[in-house]
Amino acid sequence: MRILIKGGVWKNSEDEVLKAAVMKYGLNNWSRVASLLVRKSPKQCKARWYEWLDPSVKKTEWTREEEEKLLHLAKLFPTQWRTIAPIVGRTAYQCLEHYEKLLDQAQGRDEMDENDPRRLKPGEIDPHPETKPARADPIDMDEDEKEMLSEARARLANTRGKKAKRKAREKQLEEARRLAALQKRRELKAAGISTAKKFRNRRGIDYAEEVPFEAAPPMGFHATGPEETPKVTLGLANVTLQAVEDRNRMDEENRRRKDDERKLKRLKQDNLPEAIEMINKLNDPEQLRRRTALVLPAPQLTDEELEQIVKLGADAAALTAQSADSSTAGLVQSYGETPGSTPLRTPKQTNSVLMEAQDAVARNSMQTPLYGEQNPAMNETDWSGALPTPKSGAITPNVYAEQVRGGMTPGATPGATPGATPRGRMPPGGFTPRPPGTPGTPGSVAGAALRDGLALNQGGVEDEEQMPPKLREQQQQLQIRTQLKSLPAPLNEVEISMPELEDEQMPTEEPLEEDAADADLRREREAQERLEEEKRKQSRAVKEGLPRPALPQTMLFPTSFAPGGELHQSSAPTAGSEAAQLLQQAESLLHEEMAALVTHDAFLYPIKGARPPKKPVEVEDFNLSELSRAGELLRAEVASSEGALGELLTSGALQAAQEECLGNLAYLPQAKKYVEWRLIDKGDRLEAAKHMFELAEAQVQRDSKRAKKLEDKLERLLGGYSAKARQAIQKAGSLADERQTISVETEVFRTLRAREEKAIETRVQELQDLVEVEKARNSKLQTKYKDLKLLGRKLDEKLA
Repeated sequence: MRILIKGGVWKNSEDEVLKAAVMKYGLNNWSRVASLLVRKSPKQCKARWYEWLDPSVKKTEWTREEEEKLLHLAKLFPTQWRTIAPIVGRTAYQCLEHYEKLLDQAQGRDEMDENDPRRLKPGEIDPHPETKPARADPIDMDEDEKEMLSEARARLANTRGKKAKRKAREKQLEEARRLAALQKRRELKAAGISTAKKFRNRRGIDYAEEVPFEAAPPMGFHATGPEETPKVTLGLANVTLQAVEDRNRMDEENRRRKDDERKLKRLKQDNLPEAIEMINKLNDPEQLRRRTALVLPAPQLTDEELEQIVKLGADAAALTAQSADSSTAGLVQSYGETPGSTPLRTPKQTNSVLMEAQDAVARNSMQTPLYGEQNPAMNETDWSGALPTPKSGAITPNVYAEQVRGGMTPGATPGATPGATPRGRMPPGGFTPRPPGTPGTPGSVAGAALRDGLALNQGGVEDEEQMPPKLREQQQQLQIRTQLKSLPAPLNEVEISMPELEDEQMPTEEPLEEDAADADLRREREAQERLEEEKRKQSRAVKEGLPRPALPQTMLFPTSFAPGGELHQSSAPTAGSEAAQLLQQAESLLHEEMAALVTHDAFLYPIKGARPPKKPVEVEDFNLSELSRAGELLRAEVASSEGALGELLTSGALQAAQEECLGNLAYLPQAKKYVEWRLIDKGDRLEAAKHMFELAEAQVQRDSKRAKKLEDKLERLLGGYSAKARQAIQKAGSLADERQTISVETEVFRTLRAREEKAIETRVQELQDLVEVEKARNSKLQTKYKDLKLLGRKLDEKLA
């Protein structure tokens, strides 16, 4: 009997059948897809699609960026190829295969040798046939393959199943009913019978046909012109605002994408091979490659800079030629062209892919820490993050910039002669030192020669930073002495008289613009200072939180004068009457100031629950120095007054007096005012006490409601914890009871064990005695059985 095992190499015909089945059944019905392929299982069909046939699978050559990303991710996620694959953009098997290939290249092996376990030997089966290209179909196919292709062709061509037939039948019936109704109406109309549709009268307003509560405006006295009844433009009757302005680009792209999908779906239904060919052509990597323009880096020397360099060289040559005296010939440096040491090509980059592959091989061969060996040395790369650091484009080296930054003229000694080219004598930002804040482009020329043979420019910091300060200073002094000694002897003596210049006045510096953060801090500090000053200017009642009248307008002040303006002590002389008038005037001014101050405080700092005044009262604003002087005068006056008054104005005595005054007052609800207890009768006292009780009861009710709300809130917040605490308490009680029961049982069993230990020896001895008795009885019976059996044998012999 032939046993068929599913699997093996995929053929071209099987791939085509699998593509067509996926187009028909989708990517979630692999059992039905595999039913078209006799030699493949659903799992193998799914693996073949996702590993090879899926249009999103890349089969092109690996780029350098992909290799760098693969090596870096393999170091971060070792052996996690399913995680690495979507990040790299390849399949998991492609990542694993290329990773092993890179490791082989790092070890110097281009091809697998004969003893490599990954190499398939004759007779072995490929464990991953779904990742290999399809085998070509033979000219003469087997009967099984022909039968499979014919069945697949028949099943895939059946695009009209039961549901499609039912839908088509319902559509035909609907069309037939419509045509029959149309023919009937035409015949009735030809016979003169009206068949107009009768609309049902609705009660009320038909909001679909009429405007509710519409009232036509009455006709006016004058005729309206054409501007009141404009003509309708038929061209813009059905035009939307979007069509007038412009269509949305995203909507247009979505509409075109849907049209393409609809056309492709129709093409799959009508002509499946042409659709497959079109998809393969779109996924072909040769079609995806575009011929792009060659992008070169920007030149480091512009045409104007090159012309300037040529002009400087020509000027230097002309200046040297004009000098007839050989003694001054050394003052002008020769700027002739010298061969450069830098090759005119892009520098070679390090092969970071090979370095990372070598590191991966070293990590694979690393021993455990128990052996005590040293870790292998790893190559240094710039892959410090989750992904490799992107590299900038290659820059063509600048010969002139290299000579300026540190190049050396062949055959010259640095700094030894005036014609030498010292290293590192130019600033890194350009050829000429720039003032602070001026940007400099490396390699650009800004009015300076290409080589500084006379060491006129300032030295760079590349080599000088590596020298000690003393050695750098000695080298600079030596260079200066050498250059001074190389100067020719003077021929003429020249005296120079410097003119006296007037002292120039230093220009005044313009004020710097204040920073926004500093301005914010300054404004905040000023606002805080103003707030502190306002707090210090507040009255003592506001500062100490003393009680204030809720209605300052109804405030009355006690006076020392009678209603007629006389003092209560009327025995004062004429002079005294003048003094009394002055005192009365001063007291009235004092009361006015007090009333204004109380109203001002009530407006600025209103009492909680009280209505503040509608208009503020203007109070004279005093500075802090004046307020402090007034305070000193008041303190001096208090100190010179009677002792009782001085004690009364102290903080503790004032608070005690305030509490005593409040305790002697009672509120009369009928009169709506506070009166002293000693001035009211018993009925008013009862009403006052009743009112205080009602107020206290209302306050208690408010507090109880608030407490109830807080309890409910705490119950919602801590209800779970309370339930858990109650469960824990119950569990602790049950565990305590269980512990008590177990301890009692433990004591019982301990006592039983002690008793059993004492009685076990007696029981063992009794059992041993019984065993001995049974052994003796058994031996006796065996002997009797033996004798009887011998006797029986003898009797049989005698009878025979």
